[in-house]
Amino acid sequence: MANIEPEKQTLLNQHREKHFTAGEIVRDVIIGVSDGLTVPFALAAGLSGANATSSIVLTAGIAEVAAGAISMGLGG
Repeated sequence: MANIEPEKQTLLNQHREKHFTAGEIVRDVIIGVSDGLTVPFALAAGLSGANATSSIVLTAGIAEVAAGAISMGLGG
């Protein structure tokens, strides 16, 4: 181990890092919610801008939510 100055050693001994410890489930929920809100909105906005009928926009949105849920479930 390298020689460390006494002042720095004192600071290193006093320093305590605090990390987020809620677990992987919270991380997966946050990522899933952000992805689950963004992608269907973008898909619906794109289809609406293309003058697609409302039934096509609704069907594509439901299909994307199902596909996104499967994707995030397998990825997590």
